[in-house]
Amino acid sequence: MSSETSESPASAVDGNVAESVSVPITVRVILGAMTGGLAGTIAMLPVLVGVPELLGLFRAEPVVRFAGFAEFFGLEPTVALGIALFAFGGTVVLPLTFVVVGAFLPPESPRFLRGASFATTFWVGFVPAFWPDGGLVTILGFLFFSLISHWIYGLTLGYVLTRITHLPQHEV
Repeated sequence: MSSETSESPASAVDGNVAESVSVPITVRVILGAMTGGLAGTIAMLPVLVGVPELLGLFRAEPVVRFAGFAEFFGLEPTVALGIALFAFGGTVVLPLTFVVVGAFLPPESPRFLRGASFATTFWVGFVPAFWPDGGLVTILGFLFFSLISHWIYGLTLGYVLTRITHLPQHEV
């Protein structure tokens, strides 16, 4: 007798897909994602702001520019408003987006690494939004520290979400 199982490979794959699809988007998943987003936002700040500040590379002007769309609502763009919007995005908007699109991102396993894939994609939008004025050292430092901090955010978001609930998988 061979050591093969009687289950065909196709049914084994279907069983794995069915198992991963069985995680619906619930209030628990949303709260888990928001918890992961808050933890990720906190975890990324020392690398995104702290180290560049110590090296003299951090500038507040891009944060104020980020808050510029608040003028549409009659609010003055300030550093405090920029920080609040950044925190809201990292705690609410991006985690909810990750709950929806995370199922379609690589790698297949371990699933929490999908947070790093997700963070890399929105880092591409972060770069032009917060592009610093300065020389080559400032720009390279910005690119390096912002990418590393986004990976920290994504890994934290993915890890916390998969530990609390699981990453939902959707059928398309």
